[in-house]
Amino acid sequence: MKYFVLSIMLILNLNSFSQAKKVRIKMVQYFPYCGGAKPSKDVKNTPNKAMAYSNKKLIVVNEKLDVDTVVTDKSGYLKTKWDYGTYLLFEPWKYYEKMPPGQDSSNINKECLKDEWKKEDLKIVVSKKTTTVANNITLLKCPYLFPCLIKKHLPQ
Repeated sequence: MKYFVLSIMLILNLNSFSQAKKVRIKMVQYFPYCGGAKPSKDVKNTPNKAMAYSNKKLIVVNEKLDVDTVVTDKSGYLKTKWDYGTYLLFEPWKYYEKMPPGQDSSNINKECLKDEWKKEDLKIVVSKKTTTVANNITLLKCPYLFPCLIKKHLPQ
């Protein structure tokens, strides 16, 4: 019993020395103009306007190759507590090596797609003093801009 109590105390002490930080990042996405009728200023997804990346799931891989899932809240905030280090965030289709949503698999260059799966959507570095976000989430691109398309169907 004595060793059990000592081991519990040791574990609690080790946890108190862990270097972690609360992370709170506003995730946004930009809607590009993909052609067709020009959107009015009243339209919610006006081109180049930042919109909250709300209620979205992202796969997180840290330096130790531990995998986790995070979900943004309704306002687009990513709130979590991470140890100091580098975190790569992927859309689920990339991490699980699936076809991107809305794309026809017969029109995709498979070798190019393998390269796309490896590209993170977001890189976050957490240190004692700062939390750095490299590149913002650039999702919901125009379908004809996806780099792995064999035939690009441009808007008329």
